[in-house]
Amino acid sequence: MQEYNNEEIDALGIQIGCIVKVERLRKKLSQGDLGLLIGSNNTTIGRIERYENSTSWKNLFKVSQALAIDFNSLFILKSLDFILSTINECISLEDKLTIEKARYYQDLEKEAKKLFKFL
Repeated sequence: MQEYNNEEIDALGIQIGCIVKVERLRKKLSQGDLGLLIGSNNTTIGRIERYENSTSWKNLFKVSQALAIDFNSLFILKSLDFILSTINECISLEDKLTIEKARYYQDLEKEAKKLFKFL
């Protein structure tokens, strides 16, 4: 069985959050809207998107179903270019790109680049 290091696990967390966010934005759903669709709330969705805390498999599975994302594919680590491209698409889909959100995306890009140096 393959063992994953912490950097790979963290990179997967960032990837999952980015994929969930870009699909939500493509469907023009707010975090609150998506939360309601899965019987939860915007806080849960935000935590998944930002890879904060661990989320339950149940919530992640419900989110993937609501957004028509293949659940299994979420756990196949893609390239840094894919993640950076997904982040850029999120930026372009944002209705209101506040200074705070712009900083968040900059920090997310830096974190992804840092993690991929170790992979």
